[in-house]
Amino acid sequence: MQKEEEGPPTGAPVSIELSGDDFDVLERYATDVIRAIETVPGLVDLQSDLEKALPEVRFHVDRNRAALLGLDTADIGNFLRMAIYGIESSRFRADEDEYDITLRLPKGQRSTMNLLDQAFIPTPAGTAVPLTSLGTIEYTGGRGAIRRKQQKRVVSITGNNQGRGVDKILADVQERLARMPLPRGYQIDYTGDTEEMRESGVFLMKAFGIAAGLILVILVIQFNSAVLPLVIFFSVIMSMVGVMWGLLLCGMRFGVIMTGVGVISLAGIVVNNAIVLIDCIRQRRDEGMELSEAIVTAGRMRLRPVLLTATTTILGLTPMAIGYSLDIHRWPPRIVAGAESSAWWAPMAVAVIFGLAMATVLTLVLVPAMYSLVEGFAQRMQRRFVPKDELEAGEP
Repeated sequence: MQKEEEGPPTGAPVSIELSGDDFDVLERYATDVIRAIETVPGLVDLQSDLEKALPEVRFHVDRNRAALLGLDTADIGNFLRMAIYGIESSRFRADEDEYDITLRLPKGQRSTMNLLDQAFIPTPAGTAVPLTSLGTIEYTGGRGAIRRKQQKRVVSITGNNQGRGVDKILADVQERLARMPLPRGYQIDYTGDTEEMRESGVFLMKAFGIAAGLILVILVIQFNSAVLPLVIFFSVIMSMVGVMWGLLLCGMRFGVIMTGVGVISLAGIVVNNAIVLIDCIRQRRDEGMELSEAIVTAGRMRLRPVLLTATTTILGLTPMAIGYSLDIHRWPPRIVAGAESSAWWAPMAVAVIFGLAMATVLTLVLVPAMYSLVEGFAQRMQRRFVPKDELEAGEP
């Protein structure tokens, strides 16, 4: 049984790639890897993609002896292909139909092990020599498929998780395989679902960095200050505490995709309330109020808008977080619980709800406190380094 995929194919939850040059060495180490990790709790359906084909007969050409007779490996290979698989020598036409004329040995001769012992190959000099005089015969096992990645032969070992998180299983697997010595030129890579998560995490970190940079640039232009944007953005960083508490209380994991999207969305929501509050404080200061009085007045004036904005957003995301959705494919539409997409969207909703709740408290308490500290420090520096007559004249 396989779990339903929530998006594009990403490979097995646990995927290990052994890469190197020699398939015999890869096969031996693949067996050792499976034996080492098969007892990891939660790891099931462990298997390797190394395929065993039917036994085959290999003919190793003695290049020096063949060169003395004017032959090379291509001539010998073409002769063997002609003898076993046949070669098209001509075509037979009957009215409007054409038939290929294939030249090869009879079935009774080409299906026996004595073929190479009895075959004679013509030479450029016009003579024929026994094929066995040009090399040696080896009866060995073949390969069903040869897979390469970045010009190296690769053997993949895959497994599924059951009753345990992939991150914990992978941590145990990496701990056990770290003690396994590998020859030079051979390495172990962790791909599949893990590689996709790592790439998605890097992409979302870049997206968060770009979003944070754009927010800071806009705030610097708006307030004409390099310190106030940092005060506002500090509430965004601290709101991550609410995100982690929310995931912990709801028993959810930090999903790289949806939780990361929720964090990026949260950054844009959180700064709005802080901008409105600080702008109100600056307006009260421009009206002539003292610093502490302006902060208290602005907090009283913006308390209701900040709380209403956070409350409406939280209430709007609550159905998504608890798994309720509106089924519009039937008439009349009805509210359904436990829809297929609930598990996919719930981490994003939980991240925004708890992060916004924490950010609201920070906006009303921490941001005014930090603004007071910054402005108080600026006033002390101004009194210390700016002449008294310039302060009385109102010059900056």
